[in-house]
Amino acid sequence: MIISQINAFVPEKILDNKTLSKKFNVSEEWIYKRTGIKKRYISDMDVFQMGINAASSLNLDGVDTILFVSSIGAHYVPFYVRVFEKLKLKKLHYGIDISNGFVGFITALHVADVMFRENIANKILIIVSERLSELVEDKDINTAILFSDASVAMILENHDNYICDHKVMYDPNYLDALNINENKKIIMDGKRVYKFAVNNMKKIINKYIENYEKKIIVPHQANKRILESVKKSFNDLEFLDIIEDYGNTGAVSIPLTLFKTYGNSKIQLKDHLLISVGGGMTTSAITWRCIDE
Repeated sequence: MIISQINAFVPEKILDNKTLSKKFNVSEEWIYKRTGIKKRYISDMDVFQMGINAASSLNLDGVDTILFVSSIGAHYVPFYVRVFEKLKLKKLHYGIDISNGFVGFITALHVADVMFRENIANKILIIVSERLSELVEDKDINTAILFSDASVAMILENHDNYICDHKVMYDPNYLDALNINENKKIIMDGKRVYKFAVNNMKKIINKYIENYEKKIIVPHQANKRILESVKKSFNDLEFLDIIEDYGNTGAVSIPLTLFKTYGNSKIQLKDHLLISVGGGMTTSAITWRCIDE
């Protein structure tokens, strides 16, 4: 499975540590030490329009399936239907909106693999769009210093003998560590989220490296401290990391990392192990193996 085209939309408005330090009366160093983040991006557009902006420059010839991924689901009319209309696609065999929190992109790749193997789809447009700033309590320093907005669109094709190896782990002991309150805003126990993310990302990486050669690890860009803690246990593996300049963009963070690392070029997904953690608490990962193995 390859990403044959990929593009990102990152809003122009920047929320930096200087602005946040004044708002919450803390130092810029205090914020950076806890997050490893210098900049976040804030969008005035909704997730649908952000997604359209990311997809509009792609060559959509032959696209017959749309997967629209966002933590914020559509109302009544699915996003994929609106994408089909807005981008004037010529044919549509199938479409799904996927709202599965921060692990939504990995879920979409698993769905795409099934579609390819069952000959449902030939060429898939995946749009991943998050406006997490909309879900942040204005006075909550714990979430305001983390979350950011962005969208990524890509064309997915399957021309090889590889299929996905998808694993999911749940830990009900952490169900209340990351959730939504009555105002539909994110609430988070930072220490417990850190513990969950580090422990479970290590566990799931170990499950894969027992059976695979070295893969490039593309983790959910949640927090620099989480990423560094995981890296220490796998010194011989390469980790991709962009969180300093983009913040936590939820389900967008992995595809945004791919785009910022490789640009708009063909990306061989079989060379990578993608890992995400999200509210639930859920750990989800995916890589690819040869069918002939």
